[in-house]
Amino acid sequence: MTVDGWRPATLLARLPPRARAEMLGLGAERHYRSGDVLFREGAASRETLLLLSGFVKVTASHGPHAVLLAVRGAGDPVGDLAAMSGQPRSATVIACTPIVARFILPETLRAFLKAHPPAEQLLSALVVEQLRLANRRRVEAATRPVLGRLIGVILDLIAICGDGQEDGSVLLPNWFNQAELAALAGAASPDTVQRSLRTLRDRGLIENGYRWVRIKDPERLAAARDGVSSA
Repeated sequence: MTVDGWRPATLLARLPPRARAEMLGLGAERHYRSGDVLFREGAASRETLLLLSGFVKVTASHGPHAVLLAVRGAGDPVGDLAAMSGQPRSATVIACTPIVARFILPETLRAFLKAHPPAEQLLSALVVEQLRLANRRRVEAATRPVLGRLIGVILDLIAICGDGQEDGSVLLPNWFNQAELAALAGAASPDTVQRSLRTLRDRGLIENGYRWVRIKDPERLAAARDGVSSA
């Protein structure tokens, strides 16, 4: 189910129709190819991209490696935190697919938010939700086994970028390698995620292969997560 074509959890779905229409007219349209770096961690740029189509990965450096933090899709803004805080970019944003977006200067975004207080509140609420999700994953890393955390990550990805099939199953896109799933689940290694995926496959909850996962029944998977005991 969508709201005027936007997934329910996105900013554009939550905005009142008038504010949504005005925000869609902000800035200039930009196109990006799959694999393009939209923003780089530590950069001083302050622009925001409002995603109109496609998906991006949000990553941050952890020692010599990049860790996957989140996935954003059409209807979501990216880069808004730097625009509002004036701080350097806190993460790198990479296009998973071809992207169409509105390129919005920080002063344009601030003027829009000043004219539409509900939009400012919604944008702040999205930031809070993202922080809560990060905190939830930290808590789960200490209280839930990897299997339960991985199921939670898969359920989150279903809501963001799952592709519903006619038989009721949901296919996740092939942008994620096992190291990235391990990072989202707070697992020590991709091997741990591989074992958890095998467990879910043996239970008949998923099918998977190289860089793809199909969830046979999301409701059964959610029930299985509730049944995974705490660590």
